[in-house]
Amino acid sequence: MFEDDLDNFWKQTLCELAEIPLDAHLEPAPEQSGREYTTSQVTLTSWGGIRIRAWYSVPNDAPRKRFSAVMTAPGYSGAKLIPVHLVQQGYAVLTLYPRGQGESQAEWELEAGTKLIYHITDRNQYYYRGAYADCVRGLDFLANREEIDAERIGMWGRSQGGGLTLTTASLDSRLKAAVAEEPFLCNYPVAIETVKTHPYAELSEYLNAHPSHQAAALATLAWFDPMSLVERITCPVLVNVGVKDEVCPFRTIMPVFEKIKCQKALMIYPDLGHSPCTDFNNHAQNWLDRYLG
Repeated sequence: MFEDDLDNFWKQTLCELAEIPLDAHLEPAPEQSGREYTTSQVTLTSWGGIRIRAWYSVPNDAPRKRFSAVMTAPGYSGAKLIPVHLVQQGYAVLTLYPRGQGESQAEWELEAGTKLIYHITDRNQYYYRGAYADCVRGLDFLANREEIDAERIGMWGRSQGGGLTLTTASLDSRLKAAVAEEPFLCNYPVAIETVKTHPYAELSEYLNAHPSHQAAALATLAWFDPMSLVERITCPVLVNVGVKDEVCPFRTIMPVFEKIKCQKALMIYPDLGHSPCTDFNNHAQNWLDRYLG
């Protein structure tokens, strides 16, 4: 029964999103451009009528065919630099900031609380309903660009961006390759019980302060947990985990990875904490090149 309700919930969300005009506005961003690529600031209208922002970077040397594209999203802080290495490898890149994060704070901000606990007892208003829809809206933008091959769009994100990559791939089959680096937003019940570091600790702190909300909060989180969604992914997925990572620990990520039914690969780094990894970056680049090239 939950699976049917979950499908209907996300179908309704995406139908509502589809009814909202993209209303894309692009402005030159020379300060975010380089010798090899040109960047524009993009503003889009997303679910609920909220405007979001992104950087759209395109190599100056046009390919023989249309560009492959990669979308990326920030970690929980909301900050994200343009992944210049991907643009230099010939990809058009959309550096997307979901509502209330990074560049998009100029359009809309949370009026109270944090992203993890914003309307946590109401799935219809919970923060990540809009944030997940924002990522789908980013795919709408890329798929409608004449210079982009809509059959060669991927996504690569780290931490919160990794969780957003898993959920975007779950909700939208237009993604043809996904890289979820040290994914956050995973396996909420285990995270609440065992993870003492922030940001997951925001959940346990909230529930300790509001014990009467626990049942409703856990019920809401189930609608957004990749544990509930990743069986829907159809594109190849690459995931990594650091054994010493206590921000997004192995015990939250591995059960999610095990539920992915499509082609997938997992890189485990025994000495890695919650930090970037050069070796994994190389594997991730190869993953995108293999499936988007």
